[in-house]
Amino acid sequence: MTVGELLTRGARKFPQKPAVICGDNRFSYRQFNQRVNQVAQALLARGLRKGDRLGVLTENRHQFLDLYFVAAKTGAIFCPFNNLLTERETEDLVAYAAPRYLFFSQACADKVKALAPRLTGLEGLFCFQEIGWEGAESYDALLASGAPEEPACQVEPSDVMSIYFTSGTTGQPKGAMRSHHHLVTTATTGVIENRIGYDERVLVVTPMYHVSFEDNIGRCFLVPNTTVIYPGHFDPAGVLAVMEKERITCCLLVPTMINALVHSPAMETADLSSLRRIFYVGAPMPVELLKKSIKTFGRFGCGFCQQYGATETGPLSTILPPEDHVLDGPPEQVKRLASAGRPVLDYEVRVVNRGKDTMPGEDGEIILRSEAMMQGYWRMPEATAERIREGWLYTGDIGHFDEAGYLYIIDRKNDLIISGGKNIYPREVEEVLYQHPAVLEATVVGVPDDYWGEAVKAVVVLHHGAEVTEKEIIDFCAKYLAGYKKPKTVEFWEDLPKSASGKLLKRKVRERYWEGRERRI
Repeated sequence: MTVGELLTRGARKFPQKPAVICGDNRFSYRQFNQRVNQVAQALLARGLRKGDRLGVLTENRHQFLDLYFVAAKTGAIFCPFNNLLTERETEDLVAYAAPRYLFFSQACADKVKALAPRLTGLEGLFCFQEIGWEGAESYDALLASGAPEEPACQVEPSDVMSIYFTSGTTGQPKGAMRSHHHLVTTATTGVIENRIGYDERVLVVTPMYHVSFEDNIGRCFLVPNTTVIYPGHFDPAGVLAVMEKERITCCLLVPTMINALVHSPAMETADLSSLRRIFYVGAPMPVELLKKSIKTFGRFGCGFCQQYGATETGPLSTILPPEDHVLDGPPEQVKRLASAGRPVLDYEVRVVNRGKDTMPGEDGEIILRSEAMMQGYWRMPEATAERIREGWLYTGDIGHFDEAGYLYIIDRKNDLIISGGKNIYPREVEEVLYQHPAVLEATVVGVPDDYWGEAVKAVVVLHHGAEVTEKEIIDFCAKYLAGYKKPKTVEFWEDLPKSASGKLLKRKVRERYWEGRERRI
């Protein structure tokens, strides 16, 4: 099966069922399928060929989903770009992917206009709104010009369906090539592991250029459900209002978004009685935040489900289902709140140290193997060979299994702090910081130290109105951590840098303290 067939079959099976909702725009499966066909036929009439890249630069909107399925049905390759990148970053990324057509929103129009003369190979620029400069065309006019019949294109499961780009938090973004077979496999796994039925109303909040969108959409269209797109950027009160109005049943969020919802005044009056499941992805969830979130959303009967993976994987690789989110129970059960769960049915997961599998409780690098992982990085054979070795994808994450087969992710290999020859994992310190009642957000990095090499620094955001001193934070950590692990210094910031998907950008914090030094360790 190919990704395009998911939509075609859904339109035949449930033609009148709501497929896509975005603000005031509402499309049934028949209507949405016809839109996709019209755009596909219009581009084919202009000479679109299999393997051509379709670039998209926009905030969250329903036309993004149109183009995703246009690529799926025509054999084109879907390339979503981060709309918040600078002009230079955008130019580098678009040049790397080399799309034949670029679709963009009014908010990105000035950036596209400036870049267009320097981007070779572009044959068409299409704006989702009316645009007043020569060289850009109307997306609505393109849609109106196409016939509604299914495209007669030969698309194979092994064909590359999309290129999703790594976040670039540790260097230049790389494009992970994801095939139709990859995506249908991970969608099937997601439906089974998450027990998805036919009556879900799924809210898409994370940026649609992020791989979590593709994971969401596969599940929504394999078992035809209703996809509700939250337009624009994340706003806690706005998200809660849409959850209530559209009777949302499932939503995928990153921990910083959950934190914002839990502490939003709007949570006190929100009616989320339809909400049955929150999936959290993208970054480790501090246990104290998870406990608070379970209690906050638990009054609606909403369960939590952790999904671990990466742009290069399904992304779904391991899962911690709602029944493993135990607040009151035997210690071995409660402890699992800190885990990433167990491997999903289509993934093999190992933890290795110097090429050998570790014993339970012993840390090593997490490696994965599945039909659902990427084919490789677009036009980067050396980076692909470094990441995928003998069929195994090396994640760069450090962790261990326990005796029951639950995977615990300790930290990123690159985030390890080595102080006085001792290894310190920032996440362990961050978990303690989140237990302090004054702390809203925290991150921990290694900073230069002439004696120890690196020293542990905590950067903390406090709850509004909270007051606490550096010494009080350090003394608090000393109650739970060995002396060499506790922060040597603490800084208080108004906010922490985050990517558009809500992931804390630890690299940007760390760089502030290493600026001007030749060595970064």
